[in-house]
Amino acid sequence: MTQRIKMIGSAMSQFLNMFTAFDLTETGPNESVSARMHRQGHKRRERLINAIFRDPDHCKNAHMNDVRDAYALIEEYEDRIK
Repeated sequence: MTQRIKMIGSAMSQFLNMFTAFDLTETGPNESVSARMHRQGHKRRERLINAIFRDPDHCKNAHMNDVRDAYALIEEYEDRIK
């Protein structure tokens, strides 16, 4: 799978996340649906998404990727302001 396709899929998931979140104060525009389901502990929804992707750790991995991406942005910003 190319990097572009992965990025498009991620953007679509983030877009869907903004439409499915009832309380926008509990999520952000850079969080995927999968990551939110894991972070908020929606076990049944998480199992469903994991089954769709045929990966028992899909949502957990999505959450960890979001966390890593956030830290990378922070580091990039801090490097620029030094």
